[in-house]
Amino acid sequence: MPRLLIGVLLLPLSGSLLWVSARTLAGVAVRSSTAAPFGAGLAIAFALWAVHRWLLVSPMGPAAWAARGARWSYVLGHELTHAMAAWATGGSVYAISVGEKEGHVDLSHSSVLVALAPYCVPFYALAVALGYRILLWARPEAGGEALFLFLLGGALGAHLLFTWDSLTRARQPDLDAAGGVVFSLALIAIANALMVMLLLKALFPDAVPLLANLREAGGLTKSFWSLAWLWSRPAFEAARKAALAS
Repeated sequence: MPRLLIGVLLLPLSGSLLWVSARTLAGVAVRSSTAAPFGAGLAIAFALWAVHRWLLVSPMGPAAWAARGARWSYVLGHELTHAMAAWATGGSVYAISVGEKEGHVDLSHSSVLVALAPYCVPFYALAVALGYRILLWARPEAGGEALFLFLLGGALGAHLLFTWDSLTRARQPDLDAAGGVVFSLALIAIANALMVMLLLKALFPDAVPLLANLREAGGLTKSFWSLAWLWSRPAFEAARKAALAS
């Protein structure tokens, strides 16, 4: 019950942050010329997801095999993120199993962080960033910034889309383990919104007014609670008078 109440109280903030981060992501992808490769990767990820979800019918052929490979890769990254979160918090990982539709990891313990990490941490986007950093360390003259931004945009888009898919197509035991659906979804939304804005600020600092975005999200949240109090105040006053009269 306490986590359900916390989740309900966090929903306005999570909705505000999601709105601001989505608008920021769209603005950077469309308006910033330096972000063209990133926007292209993001757009291709969304296009392939749409084709797979609504147009892909045949269970055979290269397109279907690619879709199955993408789903298997997502499940692999999902379970590895569980494992890394457990390691980071001092836990042990005993076994990992990965399939096309689902996977499982045996851990010594779990927590909110471990349960929700795969929905909040873009595993393959981090892998792209780490790989590019290693390349620049080994060969500083390598360049390849456009390819890096393209791959990063695609990886981030895939994370957001597969996370949406996994949360909307089936009930996830991870959410129950973390404290309930409402509480978990609020945290996932906040974490992803902040992750997107921080990533965009790091990549395109001149195109992302991070502090202004955070202030806007705070203002939207404040406006929501002000309106909620304005609408609910008569009911509270009526209840108080009824209690005093009795």
